[in-house]
Amino acid sequence: MAGEAVSETVKTFRATSRTIVCTLSRDELRDTRSAWQKLFKTALLVREKIPGGLRLVVNDGSGEALRQLIEIERDCCRWITFELDGPVVSMTAQGVGAFAIRKMWALD
Repeated sequence: MAGEAVSETVKTFRATSRTIVCTLSRDELRDTRSAWQKLFKTALLVREKIPGGLRLVVNDGSGEALRQLIEIERDCCRWITFELDGPVVSMTAQGVGAFAIRKMWALD
């Protein structure tokens, strides 16, 4: 897959755009945000700032749910680089993108 570097466990999906924009419709955005909040409430173990963005860790049983959400995000937010390792994802971007990531994945 273009833009994807794969090791044994870690998958890195590099940003393909510098334009900070989400292509989800209003309904898709609402549904995706709801899915993230559910994951945060039921499975989030760690949410920490890292250089350029954010790192999330969910419990092992929620790794697949995390992967599915990252698939959605990779398609709609192409300005983010995602590094996915099972139940752990690091999301980074250049410039103000780091701030946007931290705001988008804030805990409600």
